[in-house]
Amino acid sequence: MGVALTLAITAALLLGASDFFAARSARTTPSVTVTRTAVATSVLFSPLLLLVVDSHWIAHDLIVGALSGVSMIVGLMLLYQGYAVARMGIVAPLSSVLLAAVPVVWDLANGEHTSSTAAVGMGVGVVALVLMSYTPGGVGSVSIGVALGLSSGVAFGVAFTLMGEVSKDAGLAPVVTQRGTGLALLVVVGLLRNEPFIANGPGRSRAMVAGFLGLVAIGSLQLAFQRGQLGAVSVASSQFATVAVLLSVLFNRERMRWWQAVGVGATAVAVALIAAGG
Repeated sequence: MGVALTLAITAALLLGASDFFAARSARTTPSVTVTRTAVATSVLFSPLLLLVVDSHWIAHDLIVGALSGVSMIVGLMLLYQGYAVARMGIVAPLSSVLLAAVPVVWDLANGEHTSSTAAVGMGVGVVALVLMSYTPGGVGSVSIGVALGLSSGVAFGVAFTLMGEVSKDAGLAPVVTQRGTGLALLVVVGLLRNEPFIANGPGRSRAMVAGFLGLVAIGSLQLAFQRGQLGAVSVASSQFATVAVLLSVLFNRERMRWWQAVGVGATAVAVALIAAGG
C-alpha cells in the first residue's frame, strides 16, 4: 500500500495544481472551453505515458478506460452546470463526498477488507473534503444544486471505480483511450454550443498547463489503483481539493476560512491513518 499511497498523494498534488490553473483560465474563458483545451493538451501528450511503464493494449482495459473518460467528462459538465444554477457551497461538498464514497462502496460490495485504522482515515478524509469544499453565500436553487452535486459526484466516483478495474498488465495504455474518449465527447458538446472551441489569450496557456498536470495526475492515479485498494486510493487522491485551496490562498490571496484550516489538518490526519492502516 505504501507505493500506491505515494502515487495517490502525488495524484492529489497534481490534480490540485491542475484545478488551480484551470480556475485561473476560467476567469477569462468559458469553463467548457477551458476543459476542452486542457483535455486536448492531455491527449497530445498522453503517448508519453507509454514510456513510463510497460503497457499493453488489452481490449477489455481499453474499453474500461474509455468508459471512465466518458464518466469523468459527464461529471465535469454536471458540476459546472451545478455551479451555474446553484450555490457552490451546496454542489461542491456533495460532489466531493460522492466522488470518494462510490469507490469505497464498490470495495465493500466486492468483499474488500480494510483495516479499522485505514477505515477511520477514510472517514476523516471524507469529512476533510466537506470542510475544504464548502463555501457560504451565493444564490440559486437548493434542490437543483443537490441533484447536480450528487449526480456529478456519482459520475466522478464511477470514473474512479472504472479506473480501479483496469489490470496491472495494461499499464497506462487505458489512460490514452480515457483522454481521447473524453475529448471526443467534449468536441461533440462544442458542436452543439456556441462557445469558443479552444481557449485564447492568457487563458490558453493556463488551460494547457492544467491539461498537462492533469494527465500526469491521472497516470499516477491509474498506477495507484493498480497497486492498492480502490477505496483507500480514491479517498487519498480526492484530497486534491486541499491543494487547490492552499494554492489559491498562496497565489490568489484568497482568505482561508477557519473550517478550511481544520480541513487541511483533517487531510493530513486522514492520509496518515490510511498509511498506518495500509
